[in-house]
Amino acid sequence: MSILKRELRQGFKPFVLWASGFAFLVLGGMVKFSGMEAMEGAGMGQMLSQFPKPVLAMFGMAEARIETLGGFYAVLQFYAMILLACYAVHLGTASVLRESMDKTYEFLFTKPCGRMHILSMKLLGGLLFLGAMCLLNGLFSWIAPGLYGIRNTIQREILLFSAAVFWVGLLFFSMGAWISVVMKRGERAVQVAYGTVLLSYGLSVAFDMDERLECLRPVTLFRYFRAGELLEGHLHAGYLISLLLFSALFLALAYLGFRRKDLNAA
Repeated sequence: MSILKRELRQGFKPFVLWASGFAFLVLGGMVKFSGMEAMEGAGMGQMLSQFPKPVLAMFGMAEARIETLGGFYAVLQFYAMILLACYAVHLGTASVLRESMDKTYEFLFTKPCGRMHILSMKLLGGLLFLGAMCLLNGLFSWIAPGLYGIRNTIQREILLFSAAVFWVGLLFFSMGAWISVVMKRGERAVQVAYGTVLLSYGLSVAFDMDERLECLRPVTLFRYFRAGELLEGHLHAGYLISLLLFSALFLALAYLGFRRKDLNAA
């Protein structure tokens, strides 16, 4: 438990900073909708319809009608998913690499604990922070409309989007841990892990630009749960199972690799 407490203590300050970003995104973003609603959002929708589809795809607006509360919230959650993916990668890589990059592995491994126990406690700490961030995302989403006098008609959608953000974040968390184990250089592992987020964003833009690219969906992590489906109250069970299986696979591979990892070379 001392290892877990140490992880929670070290990760608390970054958690507060990332949580502030989520608060600014969701609570601050909803201000835009309240202003747009006051200026007749239908006009905004008509204006956006004149934009090229690649531009709309870049901002996550390709399949969302932002003049509606649900559509606007879907766009906010697209950004929230990207933000959480970055935080999840940070948690996953830090769970494996923090001591190697800080040169404190000697201190940690003098404790009467095996490698697998140490890694389990560190990953558990990361998962707790990830879950807490997703809960905050849902909480901010729930209270944001009331702060600006907007009638909240999307309670069910908020739950679905919050769940979708968590499951996608879980995959990036496990992927970040696995990449950190298999790569010898910690700095390079962090770069590659964040590169997976950038690649996933690029694939999501390409996916939204052309309906004929539906075949890309299995490798487009940010589009496993599409805004239109979530707004209709549907969380795609097939992709949810895929996320869980791949998350479990990456974590299992991380454990196997960490058992043999040369910590001094990390």
